[in-house]
Amino acid sequence: MTNAAPQRPHRTGLRQAELDPTRGKHVSTPWGSFALYVVDGEVLCAQAFCPHMDGPLFEGTLTQGANGEVSIVCPWHMWRYDVRTGKRIDLAGLLDRRCLTRLAATIDQDGTILLAPCT
Repeated sequence: MTNAAPQRPHRTGLRQAELDPTRGKHVSTPWGSFALYVVDGEVLCAQAFCPHMDGPLFEGTLTQGANGEVSIVCPWHMWRYDVRTGKRIDLAGLLDRRCLTRLAATIDQDGTILLAPCT
């Protein structure tokens, strides 16, 4: 018997209308702690804690960049990540290329947000 996380979608019990468009919503999943974000009407999901020192990314504020990227900034040390790609996009990211783990988010027929590993 293995302890691998399930590959079927995880039902969050949340609907898109329950999400704050300015910050993340922390959720626990079979794959760990993640945060849900609403960007241009789309639900996105990325790890909830910063790869740097486990700062609470989900408590950071979403910002729109000059190039159209939407980023989340870690409130502890100001590391900035593109929520769509998970890539670090601040200047220091040129040297430290740690990225956020992401999950694919879809909406079920009843409006519930489902999460699954990205394929």
